[in-house]
Amino acid sequence: MEANTHIGQAPRAVVALPLGILTRNAFPVVLGALIAVSLSLLSPGLLVADSWMTLVTGREIVQHGLPHHDALTVLSLGRRWTDQQWLSQLAWYGIARAGGIAAVALVGTLVVVLTYASAMAASRSLGASARSTFFVGLVAMFAGPWGWQVRAQSLALPLFAWTLWLAATHVRRPSRAILLALPLLVVWANVHGSVLLGAIIVSLALAFEVARHRSRPRVALNASLLVATWLCALATPYGFDVVRYYRLMLVDPPFGKLIVEWQRTTPSGITAIFFVLAAATVMLALWQRGRFQLFDAIVLAITLLGALQAIRGIVWFTLAAVVLVPRLLDGAIRRPDVVQMPRANATLALVAIAGAASVLVFVGTKPRSWFESKWPDGAVAAVQAAGSDARVFASDRHADWLLWRIPTLRGRLAYDIRFELYTRSQILAIGGFTYQKGSRWKRIADGYRVVVVDEDSDAGSPTKALLRESRTRVAYRDEGVSVLVRGDAPADSTAS
Repeated sequence: MEANTHIGQAPRAVVALPLGILTRNAFPVVLGALIAVSLSLLSPGLLVADSWMTLVTGREIVQHGLPHHDALTVLSLGRRWTDQQWLSQLAWYGIARAGGIAAVALVGTLVVVLTYASAMAASRSLGASARSTFFVGLVAMFAGPWGWQVRAQSLALPLFAWTLWLAATHVRRPSRAILLALPLLVVWANVHGSVLLGAIIVSLALAFEVARHRSRPRVALNASLLVATWLCALATPYGFDVVRYYRLMLVDPPFGKLIVEWQRTTPSGITAIFFVLAAATVMLALWQRGRFQLFDAIVLAITLLGALQAIRGIVWFTLAAVVLVPRLLDGAIRRPDVVQMPRANATLALVAIAGAASVLVFVGTKPRSWFESKWPDGAVAAVQAAGSDARVFASDRHADWLLWRIPTLRGRLAYDIRFELYTRSQILAIGGFTYQKGSRWKRIADGYRVVVVDEDSDAGSPTKALLRESRTRVAYRDEGVSVLVRGDAPADSTAS
């Protein structure tokens, strides 16, 4: 009888453990489900120019090997290309090959859900309540929504959450678990340049341990780990060439003032929630400084400064806030985080998970045309009809998408969004064409039979001016894009 009792208890224990987790974390689970539902239903909006560039580059790697010199566009043909994000691009291309664009969009959604789930789990493990974790996470979700778009950076998001979790835990309870950050950094080093932020965070955690334990063996161990941290951050097939890449991208990028997400963050409609979150974080940090670890303060300060320096940095601050700020909010609320209705909490969490899974399955049955509703097949057909040898000058929004849909455009496309490959004068010429500035703004498009115009750009459309050229006609046009075909393209462009 005793043996049978133990046998009966085992299945109940297996069920009780996850139910207990759901009961104690019902609201974070609901937030994760809300993110899954929202992003899956908004999947077409997750596919942007960076998405297509990521897929194009992944295909390039599969077909031609790891790139060292560009062969995709005319303006950068033969130029040195350090493709630091190669592993992420390869992974996204594999997903596209296996399941099409639907799989890309849905995996992109799941990556964001995994990131938020990891950040909220980190917050809870550091002592924050489920209530405060939910509130901070909800605000952070809307503080930088462009960060959830599918791009190479996407796969770095959970790596950031896991690395910060390990580092913050190590500062509080030093253990060998910090060693797990090293393989994370190696993967991250081949996924996205934000690995430098991860290396800084791990280095800080190691430095704090040295400050507390100054024995020679401990100092020597942490010094070795510190060196290993930065070697892992530089562990790419490009070797130390990646240092030149980081210098180009971080110190003085030639495109920094022309691309919105590289510009300084200023108050506006799209950054309003970020500034609310930033102000609340600073206020709570000052008010609840007794609950604040110095490590947490430094990480939040670094990520906040990065977010103010460039819009693209907001995503890292919001994730750091989800991990580190809820404990401060607990101090301000000063109410015990007690589960009042455990059965209702468990039911709510299970319903949220089931609802999110149902929506994901529903969206997964949508055709490719639904996911690419903002990317019309008619424009692709018009470009193809212009001829297999025609050069194409396309807007940065459409260039990589066309290259993805028409692989034979390789080497015939003027430029794409890898702006680090172009000279400052080329970038200025591209900007001049986009904004129709200067007396010779059309010059850079000379020699291109096809011109693809972004009709939804804030810069205004050059279509009317281009149609004044003789023998130029509209091959396709809708509210978002125009494909113009020139009867006889002039001599090759001399812009450099």
